[in-house]
Amino acid sequence: MKPLMKRDDIQPVILGGDWSTYSLARQFLEAFGVHSYFIANSGIALVESSNFIVRETVESMCNEEVLRAIKAIADRHPQKKVVLVANSDDRVETVECIAEDLPDNVVYLFPPHEVSSYVSDKVNFMELCQKYGLDTSRTEVVHLAQEGPIAPTEIPFPVVAKPASSTEYVNLYAKGFKKVYFVHDQAELDQIWSDLRGVGYKGDFLVQELIEGDDTLVDCITMYVDSRGELGLRAAANVLLEDHAPTLLGNPVSMIVNPMPELWQKIEVMLKEIGWRGFANFDLKRDPKDGRVIFMDFNPRVGASSYYACAGGANPMYTLVRDIVDGVQGECATAEREMLYTRVPVKLLRHYLRDPQLLDRFDRIVSEGRVVNPCRCKDDGLKARMYGLLMEQNYVRKFKTFYPDPTDTSF
Repeated sequence: MKPLMKRDDIQPVILGGDWSTYSLARQFLEAFGVHSYFIANSGIALVESSNFIVRETVESMCNEEVLRAIKAIADRHPQKKVVLVANSDDRVETVECIAEDLPDNVVYLFPPHEVSSYVSDKVNFMELCQKYGLDTSRTEVVHLAQEGPIAPTEIPFPVVAKPASSTEYVNLYAKGFKKVYFVHDQAELDQIWSDLRGVGYKGDFLVQELIEGDDTLVDCITMYVDSRGELGLRAAANVLLEDHAPTLLGNPVSMIVNPMPELWQKIEVMLKEIGWRGFANFDLKRDPKDGRVIFMDFNPRVGASSYYACAGGANPMYTLVRDIVDGVQGECATAEREMLYTRVPVKLLRHYLRDPQLLDRFDRIVSEGRVVNPCRCKDDGLKARMYGLLMEQNYVRKFKTFYPDPTDTSF
């Protein structure tokens, strides 16, 4: 594989060792031909076995340990720019906490903390959408910290319930709480409130109208605003299938790259006016009843599935490095190449496509060989390629367990 720009003056460092680390490291490899470090006490087998990713071991992901690891890498490569990437709220917060102590050769770009915190709250995000002419679903906010009974919802059932902010809530996954709830009646909703209060959770929860339709009515948009405030990357895709494991519900596992210029333009205006910097990722859903495009989430990061943009011709890590290392701004990369991004087997994916026109498009793309799995890299070693294949095949079991057949609600 020939990189977009072969260079030896940068050293990528990625916080964490999950599958998205592999995707980001692959983007760096394809952009610049460089290997990446990842900082974690361990990584998934795919990451650990890769020949273009090296672990910098820490005992824990506490601020002190992460800072020590970054300093060690920076000292090892004093003539290089150490490009630091984090792709979750807690890891970005870690970087913010240690920022003043980072070596001079470490560079990164995240949105201003106050702006990121504001949009990470789904209530605030909905207010932003209304201001900039973006549709959202009917929503009620439940304040679990308040004492006394919680009033019944006025939104017709079934409804969707989810935390307004995920920062504190993610710790509850280990206790059996779900990322998103599909709720059939008031008794079920009341039980959720009781369970949450029972474990001392005091955050806000959202109750929202259910936007019907299966996963194929979901869209994803990824944007990048450079360090001068200009748009540096835009990408979009039609989602075909999302993960349905309880703690991963809503994460796309298959998408077709598809430009969305009108929505890009509206989002660009919003991002610039709120002072955004860095990556932003949006989840949307098309309402089958009236065709409205409903904005569901604003994620202040590049997103775990960002390799879809790379497949479409706009490598996010290339854009990042050209901005924060080379000082090249004002060049906007656009993902325009029609590609199928999938982490599940094509045969399994086809089972979930019920729209004849979409199925025809899918079959055409597959027949033309325009299919990519971010976890199956032909330039990696045999062991990593084997683990990538096993991860792909493991979805057969997962979907049989959690979502054996497509439904009209995606639940």
